[in-house]
Amino acid sequence: MSARIPPEPVLWALSRHNAYLNSRPGGERLQRRGEDFADLRLDGAVLDDAILPGCSFAGSTLVGAQFLRADLFGADFTRCDLTKTQFDRADLRGTNFLMASLKQTSFRQADLRPGQIVQHVADDAGGQKEKKQDVPVNLSGANLEEANLGHAHMDHANLSNANAVNASFAGASLFAVNLTGADLSGADFSGAKLKDTTFVGANLDGAKLQNCDLRGANLRSVDLSNADLSGAMMQGAIYRGAPLPAEIEERLAKHGKWIASNGQSGERAVFSGMKLPGIDFSSCDLRAAVFHDTNLAGAYFTKSQLLFTSFVGADLRKANFDQASLGGINFSGALLMGATFRAAQLVGVEIFNALNQKTGKIIFPRFDTADMTGADLRGAVVEGVDFASTTFDKVNIAGTDLRQCTGMRSKRS
Repeated sequence: MSARIPPEPVLWALSRHNAYLNSRPGGERLQRRGEDFADLRLDGAVLDDAILPGCSFAGSTLVGAQFLRADLFGADFTRCDLTKTQFDRADLRGTNFLMASLKQTSFRQADLRPGQIVQHVADDAGGQKEKKQDVPVNLSGANLEEANLGHAHMDHANLSNANAVNASFAGASLFAVNLTGADLSGADFSGAKLKDTTFVGANLDGAKLQNCDLRGANLRSVDLSNADLSGAMMQGAIYRGAPLPAEIEERLAKHGKWIASNGQSGERAVFSGMKLPGIDFSSCDLRAAVFHDTNLAGAYFTKSQLLFTSFVGADLRKANFDQASLGGINFSGALLMGATFRAAQLVGVEIFNALNQKTGKIIFPRFDTADMTGADLRGAVVEGVDFASTTFDKVNIAGTDLRQCTGMRSKRS
């Protein structure tokens, strides 16, 4: 649906607001709550200091518009064209910018933290009670190319699969932000606070991360070889060492987007039948990847995320899974002789439906007909595994937390 010319009442309200900003007679500050401005052509509109909480601008064009210092708490800008729009110092808490075009848009010192929404719901006594919910700012899939977010407050914002090529986040607060699958090539994060932020599958080619606080950040599957990390604080961060071969890096990047989009974009990583002995997948996010009949002898998966990953029939002799997350993993028929799982998590994972509701179904790790001779499980947590058909000779289980596991014995019958 193309944007339409605003109706007369909207044009009149914009005119009076403009007069207010310029201290002209008849001026009146624009104040609307929850009003519908969707699908309107509002290019160049000047809405500085306007009070517009909860208003919807979904699908509108606001190219070159101004919202300096405006109150836009909980507003909806889904799929808007906001190219070169200015939101400097605006209140954008809880705002939705899903799939919006924000190229060269300015958010300097804007407040993009979660917004607390209060709902009234029925209580057990038949009355009403308040339910408070923090709603993060949604920039998922947005185009932030060359946008300026310098010194913005963006804690907990969702920028998954966003395009932020050459954007500036210098000095911004990005605590626990979701940057999964985002294109951050050439972006400037100098001095930004990125503690506990998730970068899984993000592109940081040429990114500037000087003097950043990256403590506790999740940088699984991220190639940092061309990023500037000088002076960055990395304590507790999970990140990779040397880059992998170009073909593997490409698959990891596509897999990151596949994870971030719940399968809507990118591509699931399938390595079935490949010969990858000794490869180092440490600190990679390989959730639901497929390694059927893959030669991974001596490979490293230290600290990797391997939720629901399938290694059916794989050669994993002397592979290293220390401190890896292996919930719901499938090692059926795998060769695991001499493999190490020290401090790894081999637990059941509950399945949720498309509406993120519990189904009551739990997927436990599987080792059907696997050969674990000489494997090292010291300090691991192993839950709900049936080892009845598994070769379990000389397995080191000192300090292993075995929860509801069955069938452990030295030899198969």
